Order: sequence, then C-alpha cells, then structure tokens
Amino acid sequence: MNIKEKINLVYIDDDRDEAISAYLEEVYKNDKYDVEYHEIEFEGDKGYESLLDSPEVASANVILIDSRLFENDNIKCKGKFSGEEFRMILRKVFPFIEVLVISQNGENKDFEIIPKYRSGSSRTQKEYYDGVLKNKIDESIKRVITFRNISKKLESNKGIEKFLVEKAVDSLNGINDYEDLSKEDIDKLIVAFQSME
Repeated sequence: MNIKEKINLVYIDDDRDEAISAYLEEVYKNDKYDVEYHEIEFEGDKGYESLLDSPEVASANVILIDSRLFENDNIKCKGKFSGEEFRMILRKVFPFIEVLVISQNGENKDFEIIPKYRSGSSRTQKEYYDGVLKNKIDESIKRVITFRNISKKLESNKGIEKFLVEKAVDSLNGINDYEDLSKEDIDKLIVAFQSME
C-alpha cells in the first residue's frame, strides 16, 4: 500500500467563516494526498508578526487567508494592509508556501482573490466552494509537490553548493531563518505596497 504524501492546509481568519471552515474540514478531499487541515484564529492585538512566528504557518503548505484580515481597528501595526499584501510578505519569509486569498468583496482577478459564498446564490455552499475553491487548492498542492520533487533532485545533485541546497530544502520544509528580515524591513515593504495602490 502506498503512503500518501502529507499536505498541511491552513485557514487563517480573525472572524472564522463557518461555510469555509466546514467546507475545508468536512468536504474538501484530495485523492492523491493526505491533506491535514488546521485553523488559526488571528488575534489582531498580537500583530502580523505572530503569524510569521507561528509553527502552524511555518509548517503549512497551502494557506487560505481572508483579504480583510489586517484591516480591522484592533490590528497592531503601522497602517492597514490586505491579505494579498500579506501574501507577498509570506512569500518573502516562506517562499514555498502557497497562499490563497479569499474575500467577501467578490472576485478580483488582478490580485487573484477568490470570492466568498454569498447567501441567496442558486448553488449550495458545498457546490459553490467545489466550483471556486477546490481547483485552486488542488493547483496549489500540485505546485507544492513539484517543489518537493525538485528539492529531491536538487539534494542528489553534487554540483551545487551543499549550504544552498540545505537552505532551499529547509525553506520548503517550513524551517526558515528570517532573522535578516527585521520588523522595520517588513513595515517598509507594507508601506511600499500601499504606495502602489
């Protein structure tokens, strides 16, 4: 019997959406991989750094994050920023984690934002998320597996500096030493993102 590779799927929200939570926990399945599901309730008074320091975030393979997560009044950080902007920060710190952004404001193709289910739709919540979310998660998992396969090939390549390979493989496995990226650096990144809007 083949043992399926494990994928960690994490949903982050400050105000959990019951429909998304139920879909990810009870309905979503991937036949090829063993998907383990976790939820993180974001506490705004702890700031975004709490997510960067979270072991659940570090070990995640695919993260689903609310677009308005950091826009509430209780957020402790300079300025407000969106889930899609945080996706860029996460990409810098954890380059191999796939991040999907979901919003109640509807679809935004420019930023690859997935719209949340709206009541009054002709489809059930399950039908809706099967249609708009399942494929996105499956595609993200595929990219994670591709990176894993490349990392295995990279580890066996003797022509590449060992330190570089270890750093890349550690990053893929959620072991990330980002002490060279200070809070001030991240705050500057946020301001730069906001000035582009």
